[in-house]
Amino acid sequence: MSCAFARTLMPPSAVPLRVSVVMPTKNRPQFLVDAVRTLLDQTAPPDELVIVDQSDDDEGVRRVAALVAGVRAPRRPQLVHVLDRAINGAAAARNAGFDRATGDIVVCCDDDVLAEPTVIERLLAHYRLAPEYAALAPVITNYPPPSVVRRIYRAMFCLGPFRDERQPVYWFWRRYPTPARVPVRMFTGAMMSFRRAALDGLRFDARYRAASVGEDIDLCWSLGARGARLAIATDTHIVHNKAPRPAVRPEAAQITSWAFLYDKHVHKTASARLAFAWYVTGITLAAVGLAVRERTWAPVGSALTGILDVFTDYARTTFLTPRRDKKARRVPLTASTRR
Repeated sequence: MSCAFARTLMPPSAVPLRVSVVMPTKNRPQFLVDAVRTLLDQTAPPDELVIVDQSDDDEGVRRVAALVAGVRAPRRPQLVHVLDRAINGAAAARNAGFDRATGDIVVCCDDDVLAEPTVIERLLAHYRLAPEYAALAPVITNYPPPSVVRRIYRAMFCLGPFRDERQPVYWFWRRYPTPARVPVRMFTGAMMSFRRAALDGLRFDARYRAASVGEDIDLCWSLGARGARLAIATDTHIVHNKAPRPAVRPEAAQITSWAFLYDKHVHKTASARLAFAWYVTGITLAAVGLAVRERTWAPVGSALTGILDVFTDYARTTFLTPRRDKKARRVPLTASTRR
């Protein structure tokens, strides 16, 4: 969809939507500069750029300020660069950015994302065409499809609330030759956008800390509990060059992150309890298979650690703060979010 075509979709009397981009970052100045450069090159550049920086030095502050200063005034976004080493993790950083963002549309963008030049313009076109949607996200075009065996595993063990409908849109994005909005229950945190009005009183859960897992889904499910509708806009494309994370086994994080979401959001019906038990069973069986193939007990140990974390309120998990009040209120999923 060309820029000219996108403009034809917008009612001529539509009030312009101001866009704020919130970007958390920590000790990755080159990633940050590359990501910001793609935002400044947008056909519809953001009105406001809020960088929440947890870095050990101010290199990112200086380099981003120079980049923004080099943009001609009509296209130059207002820059808000917060350098605060006390902020712990992407979820807390995004919350700090939400508190400062003033745009009608708030775009969360990670510092390892490269956005195609028309992403913001096309998102705005979708928001104007579909006011019923509270949140939209782009397609991630560099997530390769998994093997057939892995897809069969997902079909068998990821059922009910644990079904992830985002991934097939990413894997097979070329199947959408014309602009469309694919309804989903969750986004990937690499880039996601929200009407600021929909975020009223809503933030990422404060229990997420450090390099957290699942905070993007948690926020989306909280929106869904309010009746909000979410979709992936298939003509908006980004590349997510996942920055390196510490080399750890994934099984524990998979179990604990989904267990937290299940505990907080899902009605404990018999089918939901069975779906959760079946999901954990699938991870455990896969871990056993990997242990046999790799001749190490590490995968099984990781899965058992995740199960233990669930029963100890995530006390040993690096990305969740144990809940002091175990009777804290849980927000169940709506019927539309549970499907």
